[in-house]
Amino acid sequence: MIQNLRYDLPGNTALAEAIAKEAACDGLNVMAHKVESLGLEYGTIVPMHYMNANGWAKVVSVASPLFTSLEESRVLGEATARAIEKSGERVALLASGSLSHRLLPNKKLGPEAWISIASEFNRQVDLRVLELWEQRRYREFLDMLPDYATKCNGEGGMADTIMLFAALGWYDYRGATEQLCDYFPSSGSGQVNVEFHLDM
Repeated sequence: MIQNLRYDLPGNTALAEAIAKEAACDGLNVMAHKVESLGLEYGTIVPMHYMNANGWAKVVSVASPLFTSLEESRVLGEATARAIEKSGERVALLASGSLSHRLLPNKKLGPEAWISIASEFNRQVDLRVLELWEQRRYREFLDMLPDYATKCNGEGGMADTIMLFAALGWYDYRGATEQLCDYFPSSGSGQVNVEFHLDM
């Protein structure tokens, strides 16, 4: 269903290499590469289609392997924050893929895919997460995150959200969130767009 999206976007090689260097200092095996045959992940391509169609912003796509742990994702998020701070550049972080991610079975794909969440349990937990974010109850969210990622079928173990919160400061993050659209389904998964502000 995701097709014909431009992905020849300008990159930020220096920042990518700085992130990899910071991560290596923390003992992670991270590679910043320029391998042309390794295309961007759709978690990068889709938001860039809507937010960076003209390629005005340089892009660093971070692909987290499926076998990574929460702790490794957290360390990579912290390394990313340090690299950004040292670079002095203005950077936006996009965590693409979280909330519940149980997809509908093939036989239910069709019009229903765009109007229903595959699991009512997942929908209820997603809505609770959005409440916690709105109320800035991030510690409670982070404490439930390992179970949330597992029990609500988090894509890639919700590594994107783990890295985002680690970059924001984890338990020290106090900023406001702004929900930019209503919660909605896509192929059974839970979707939303939320901004995390740096105003402490």
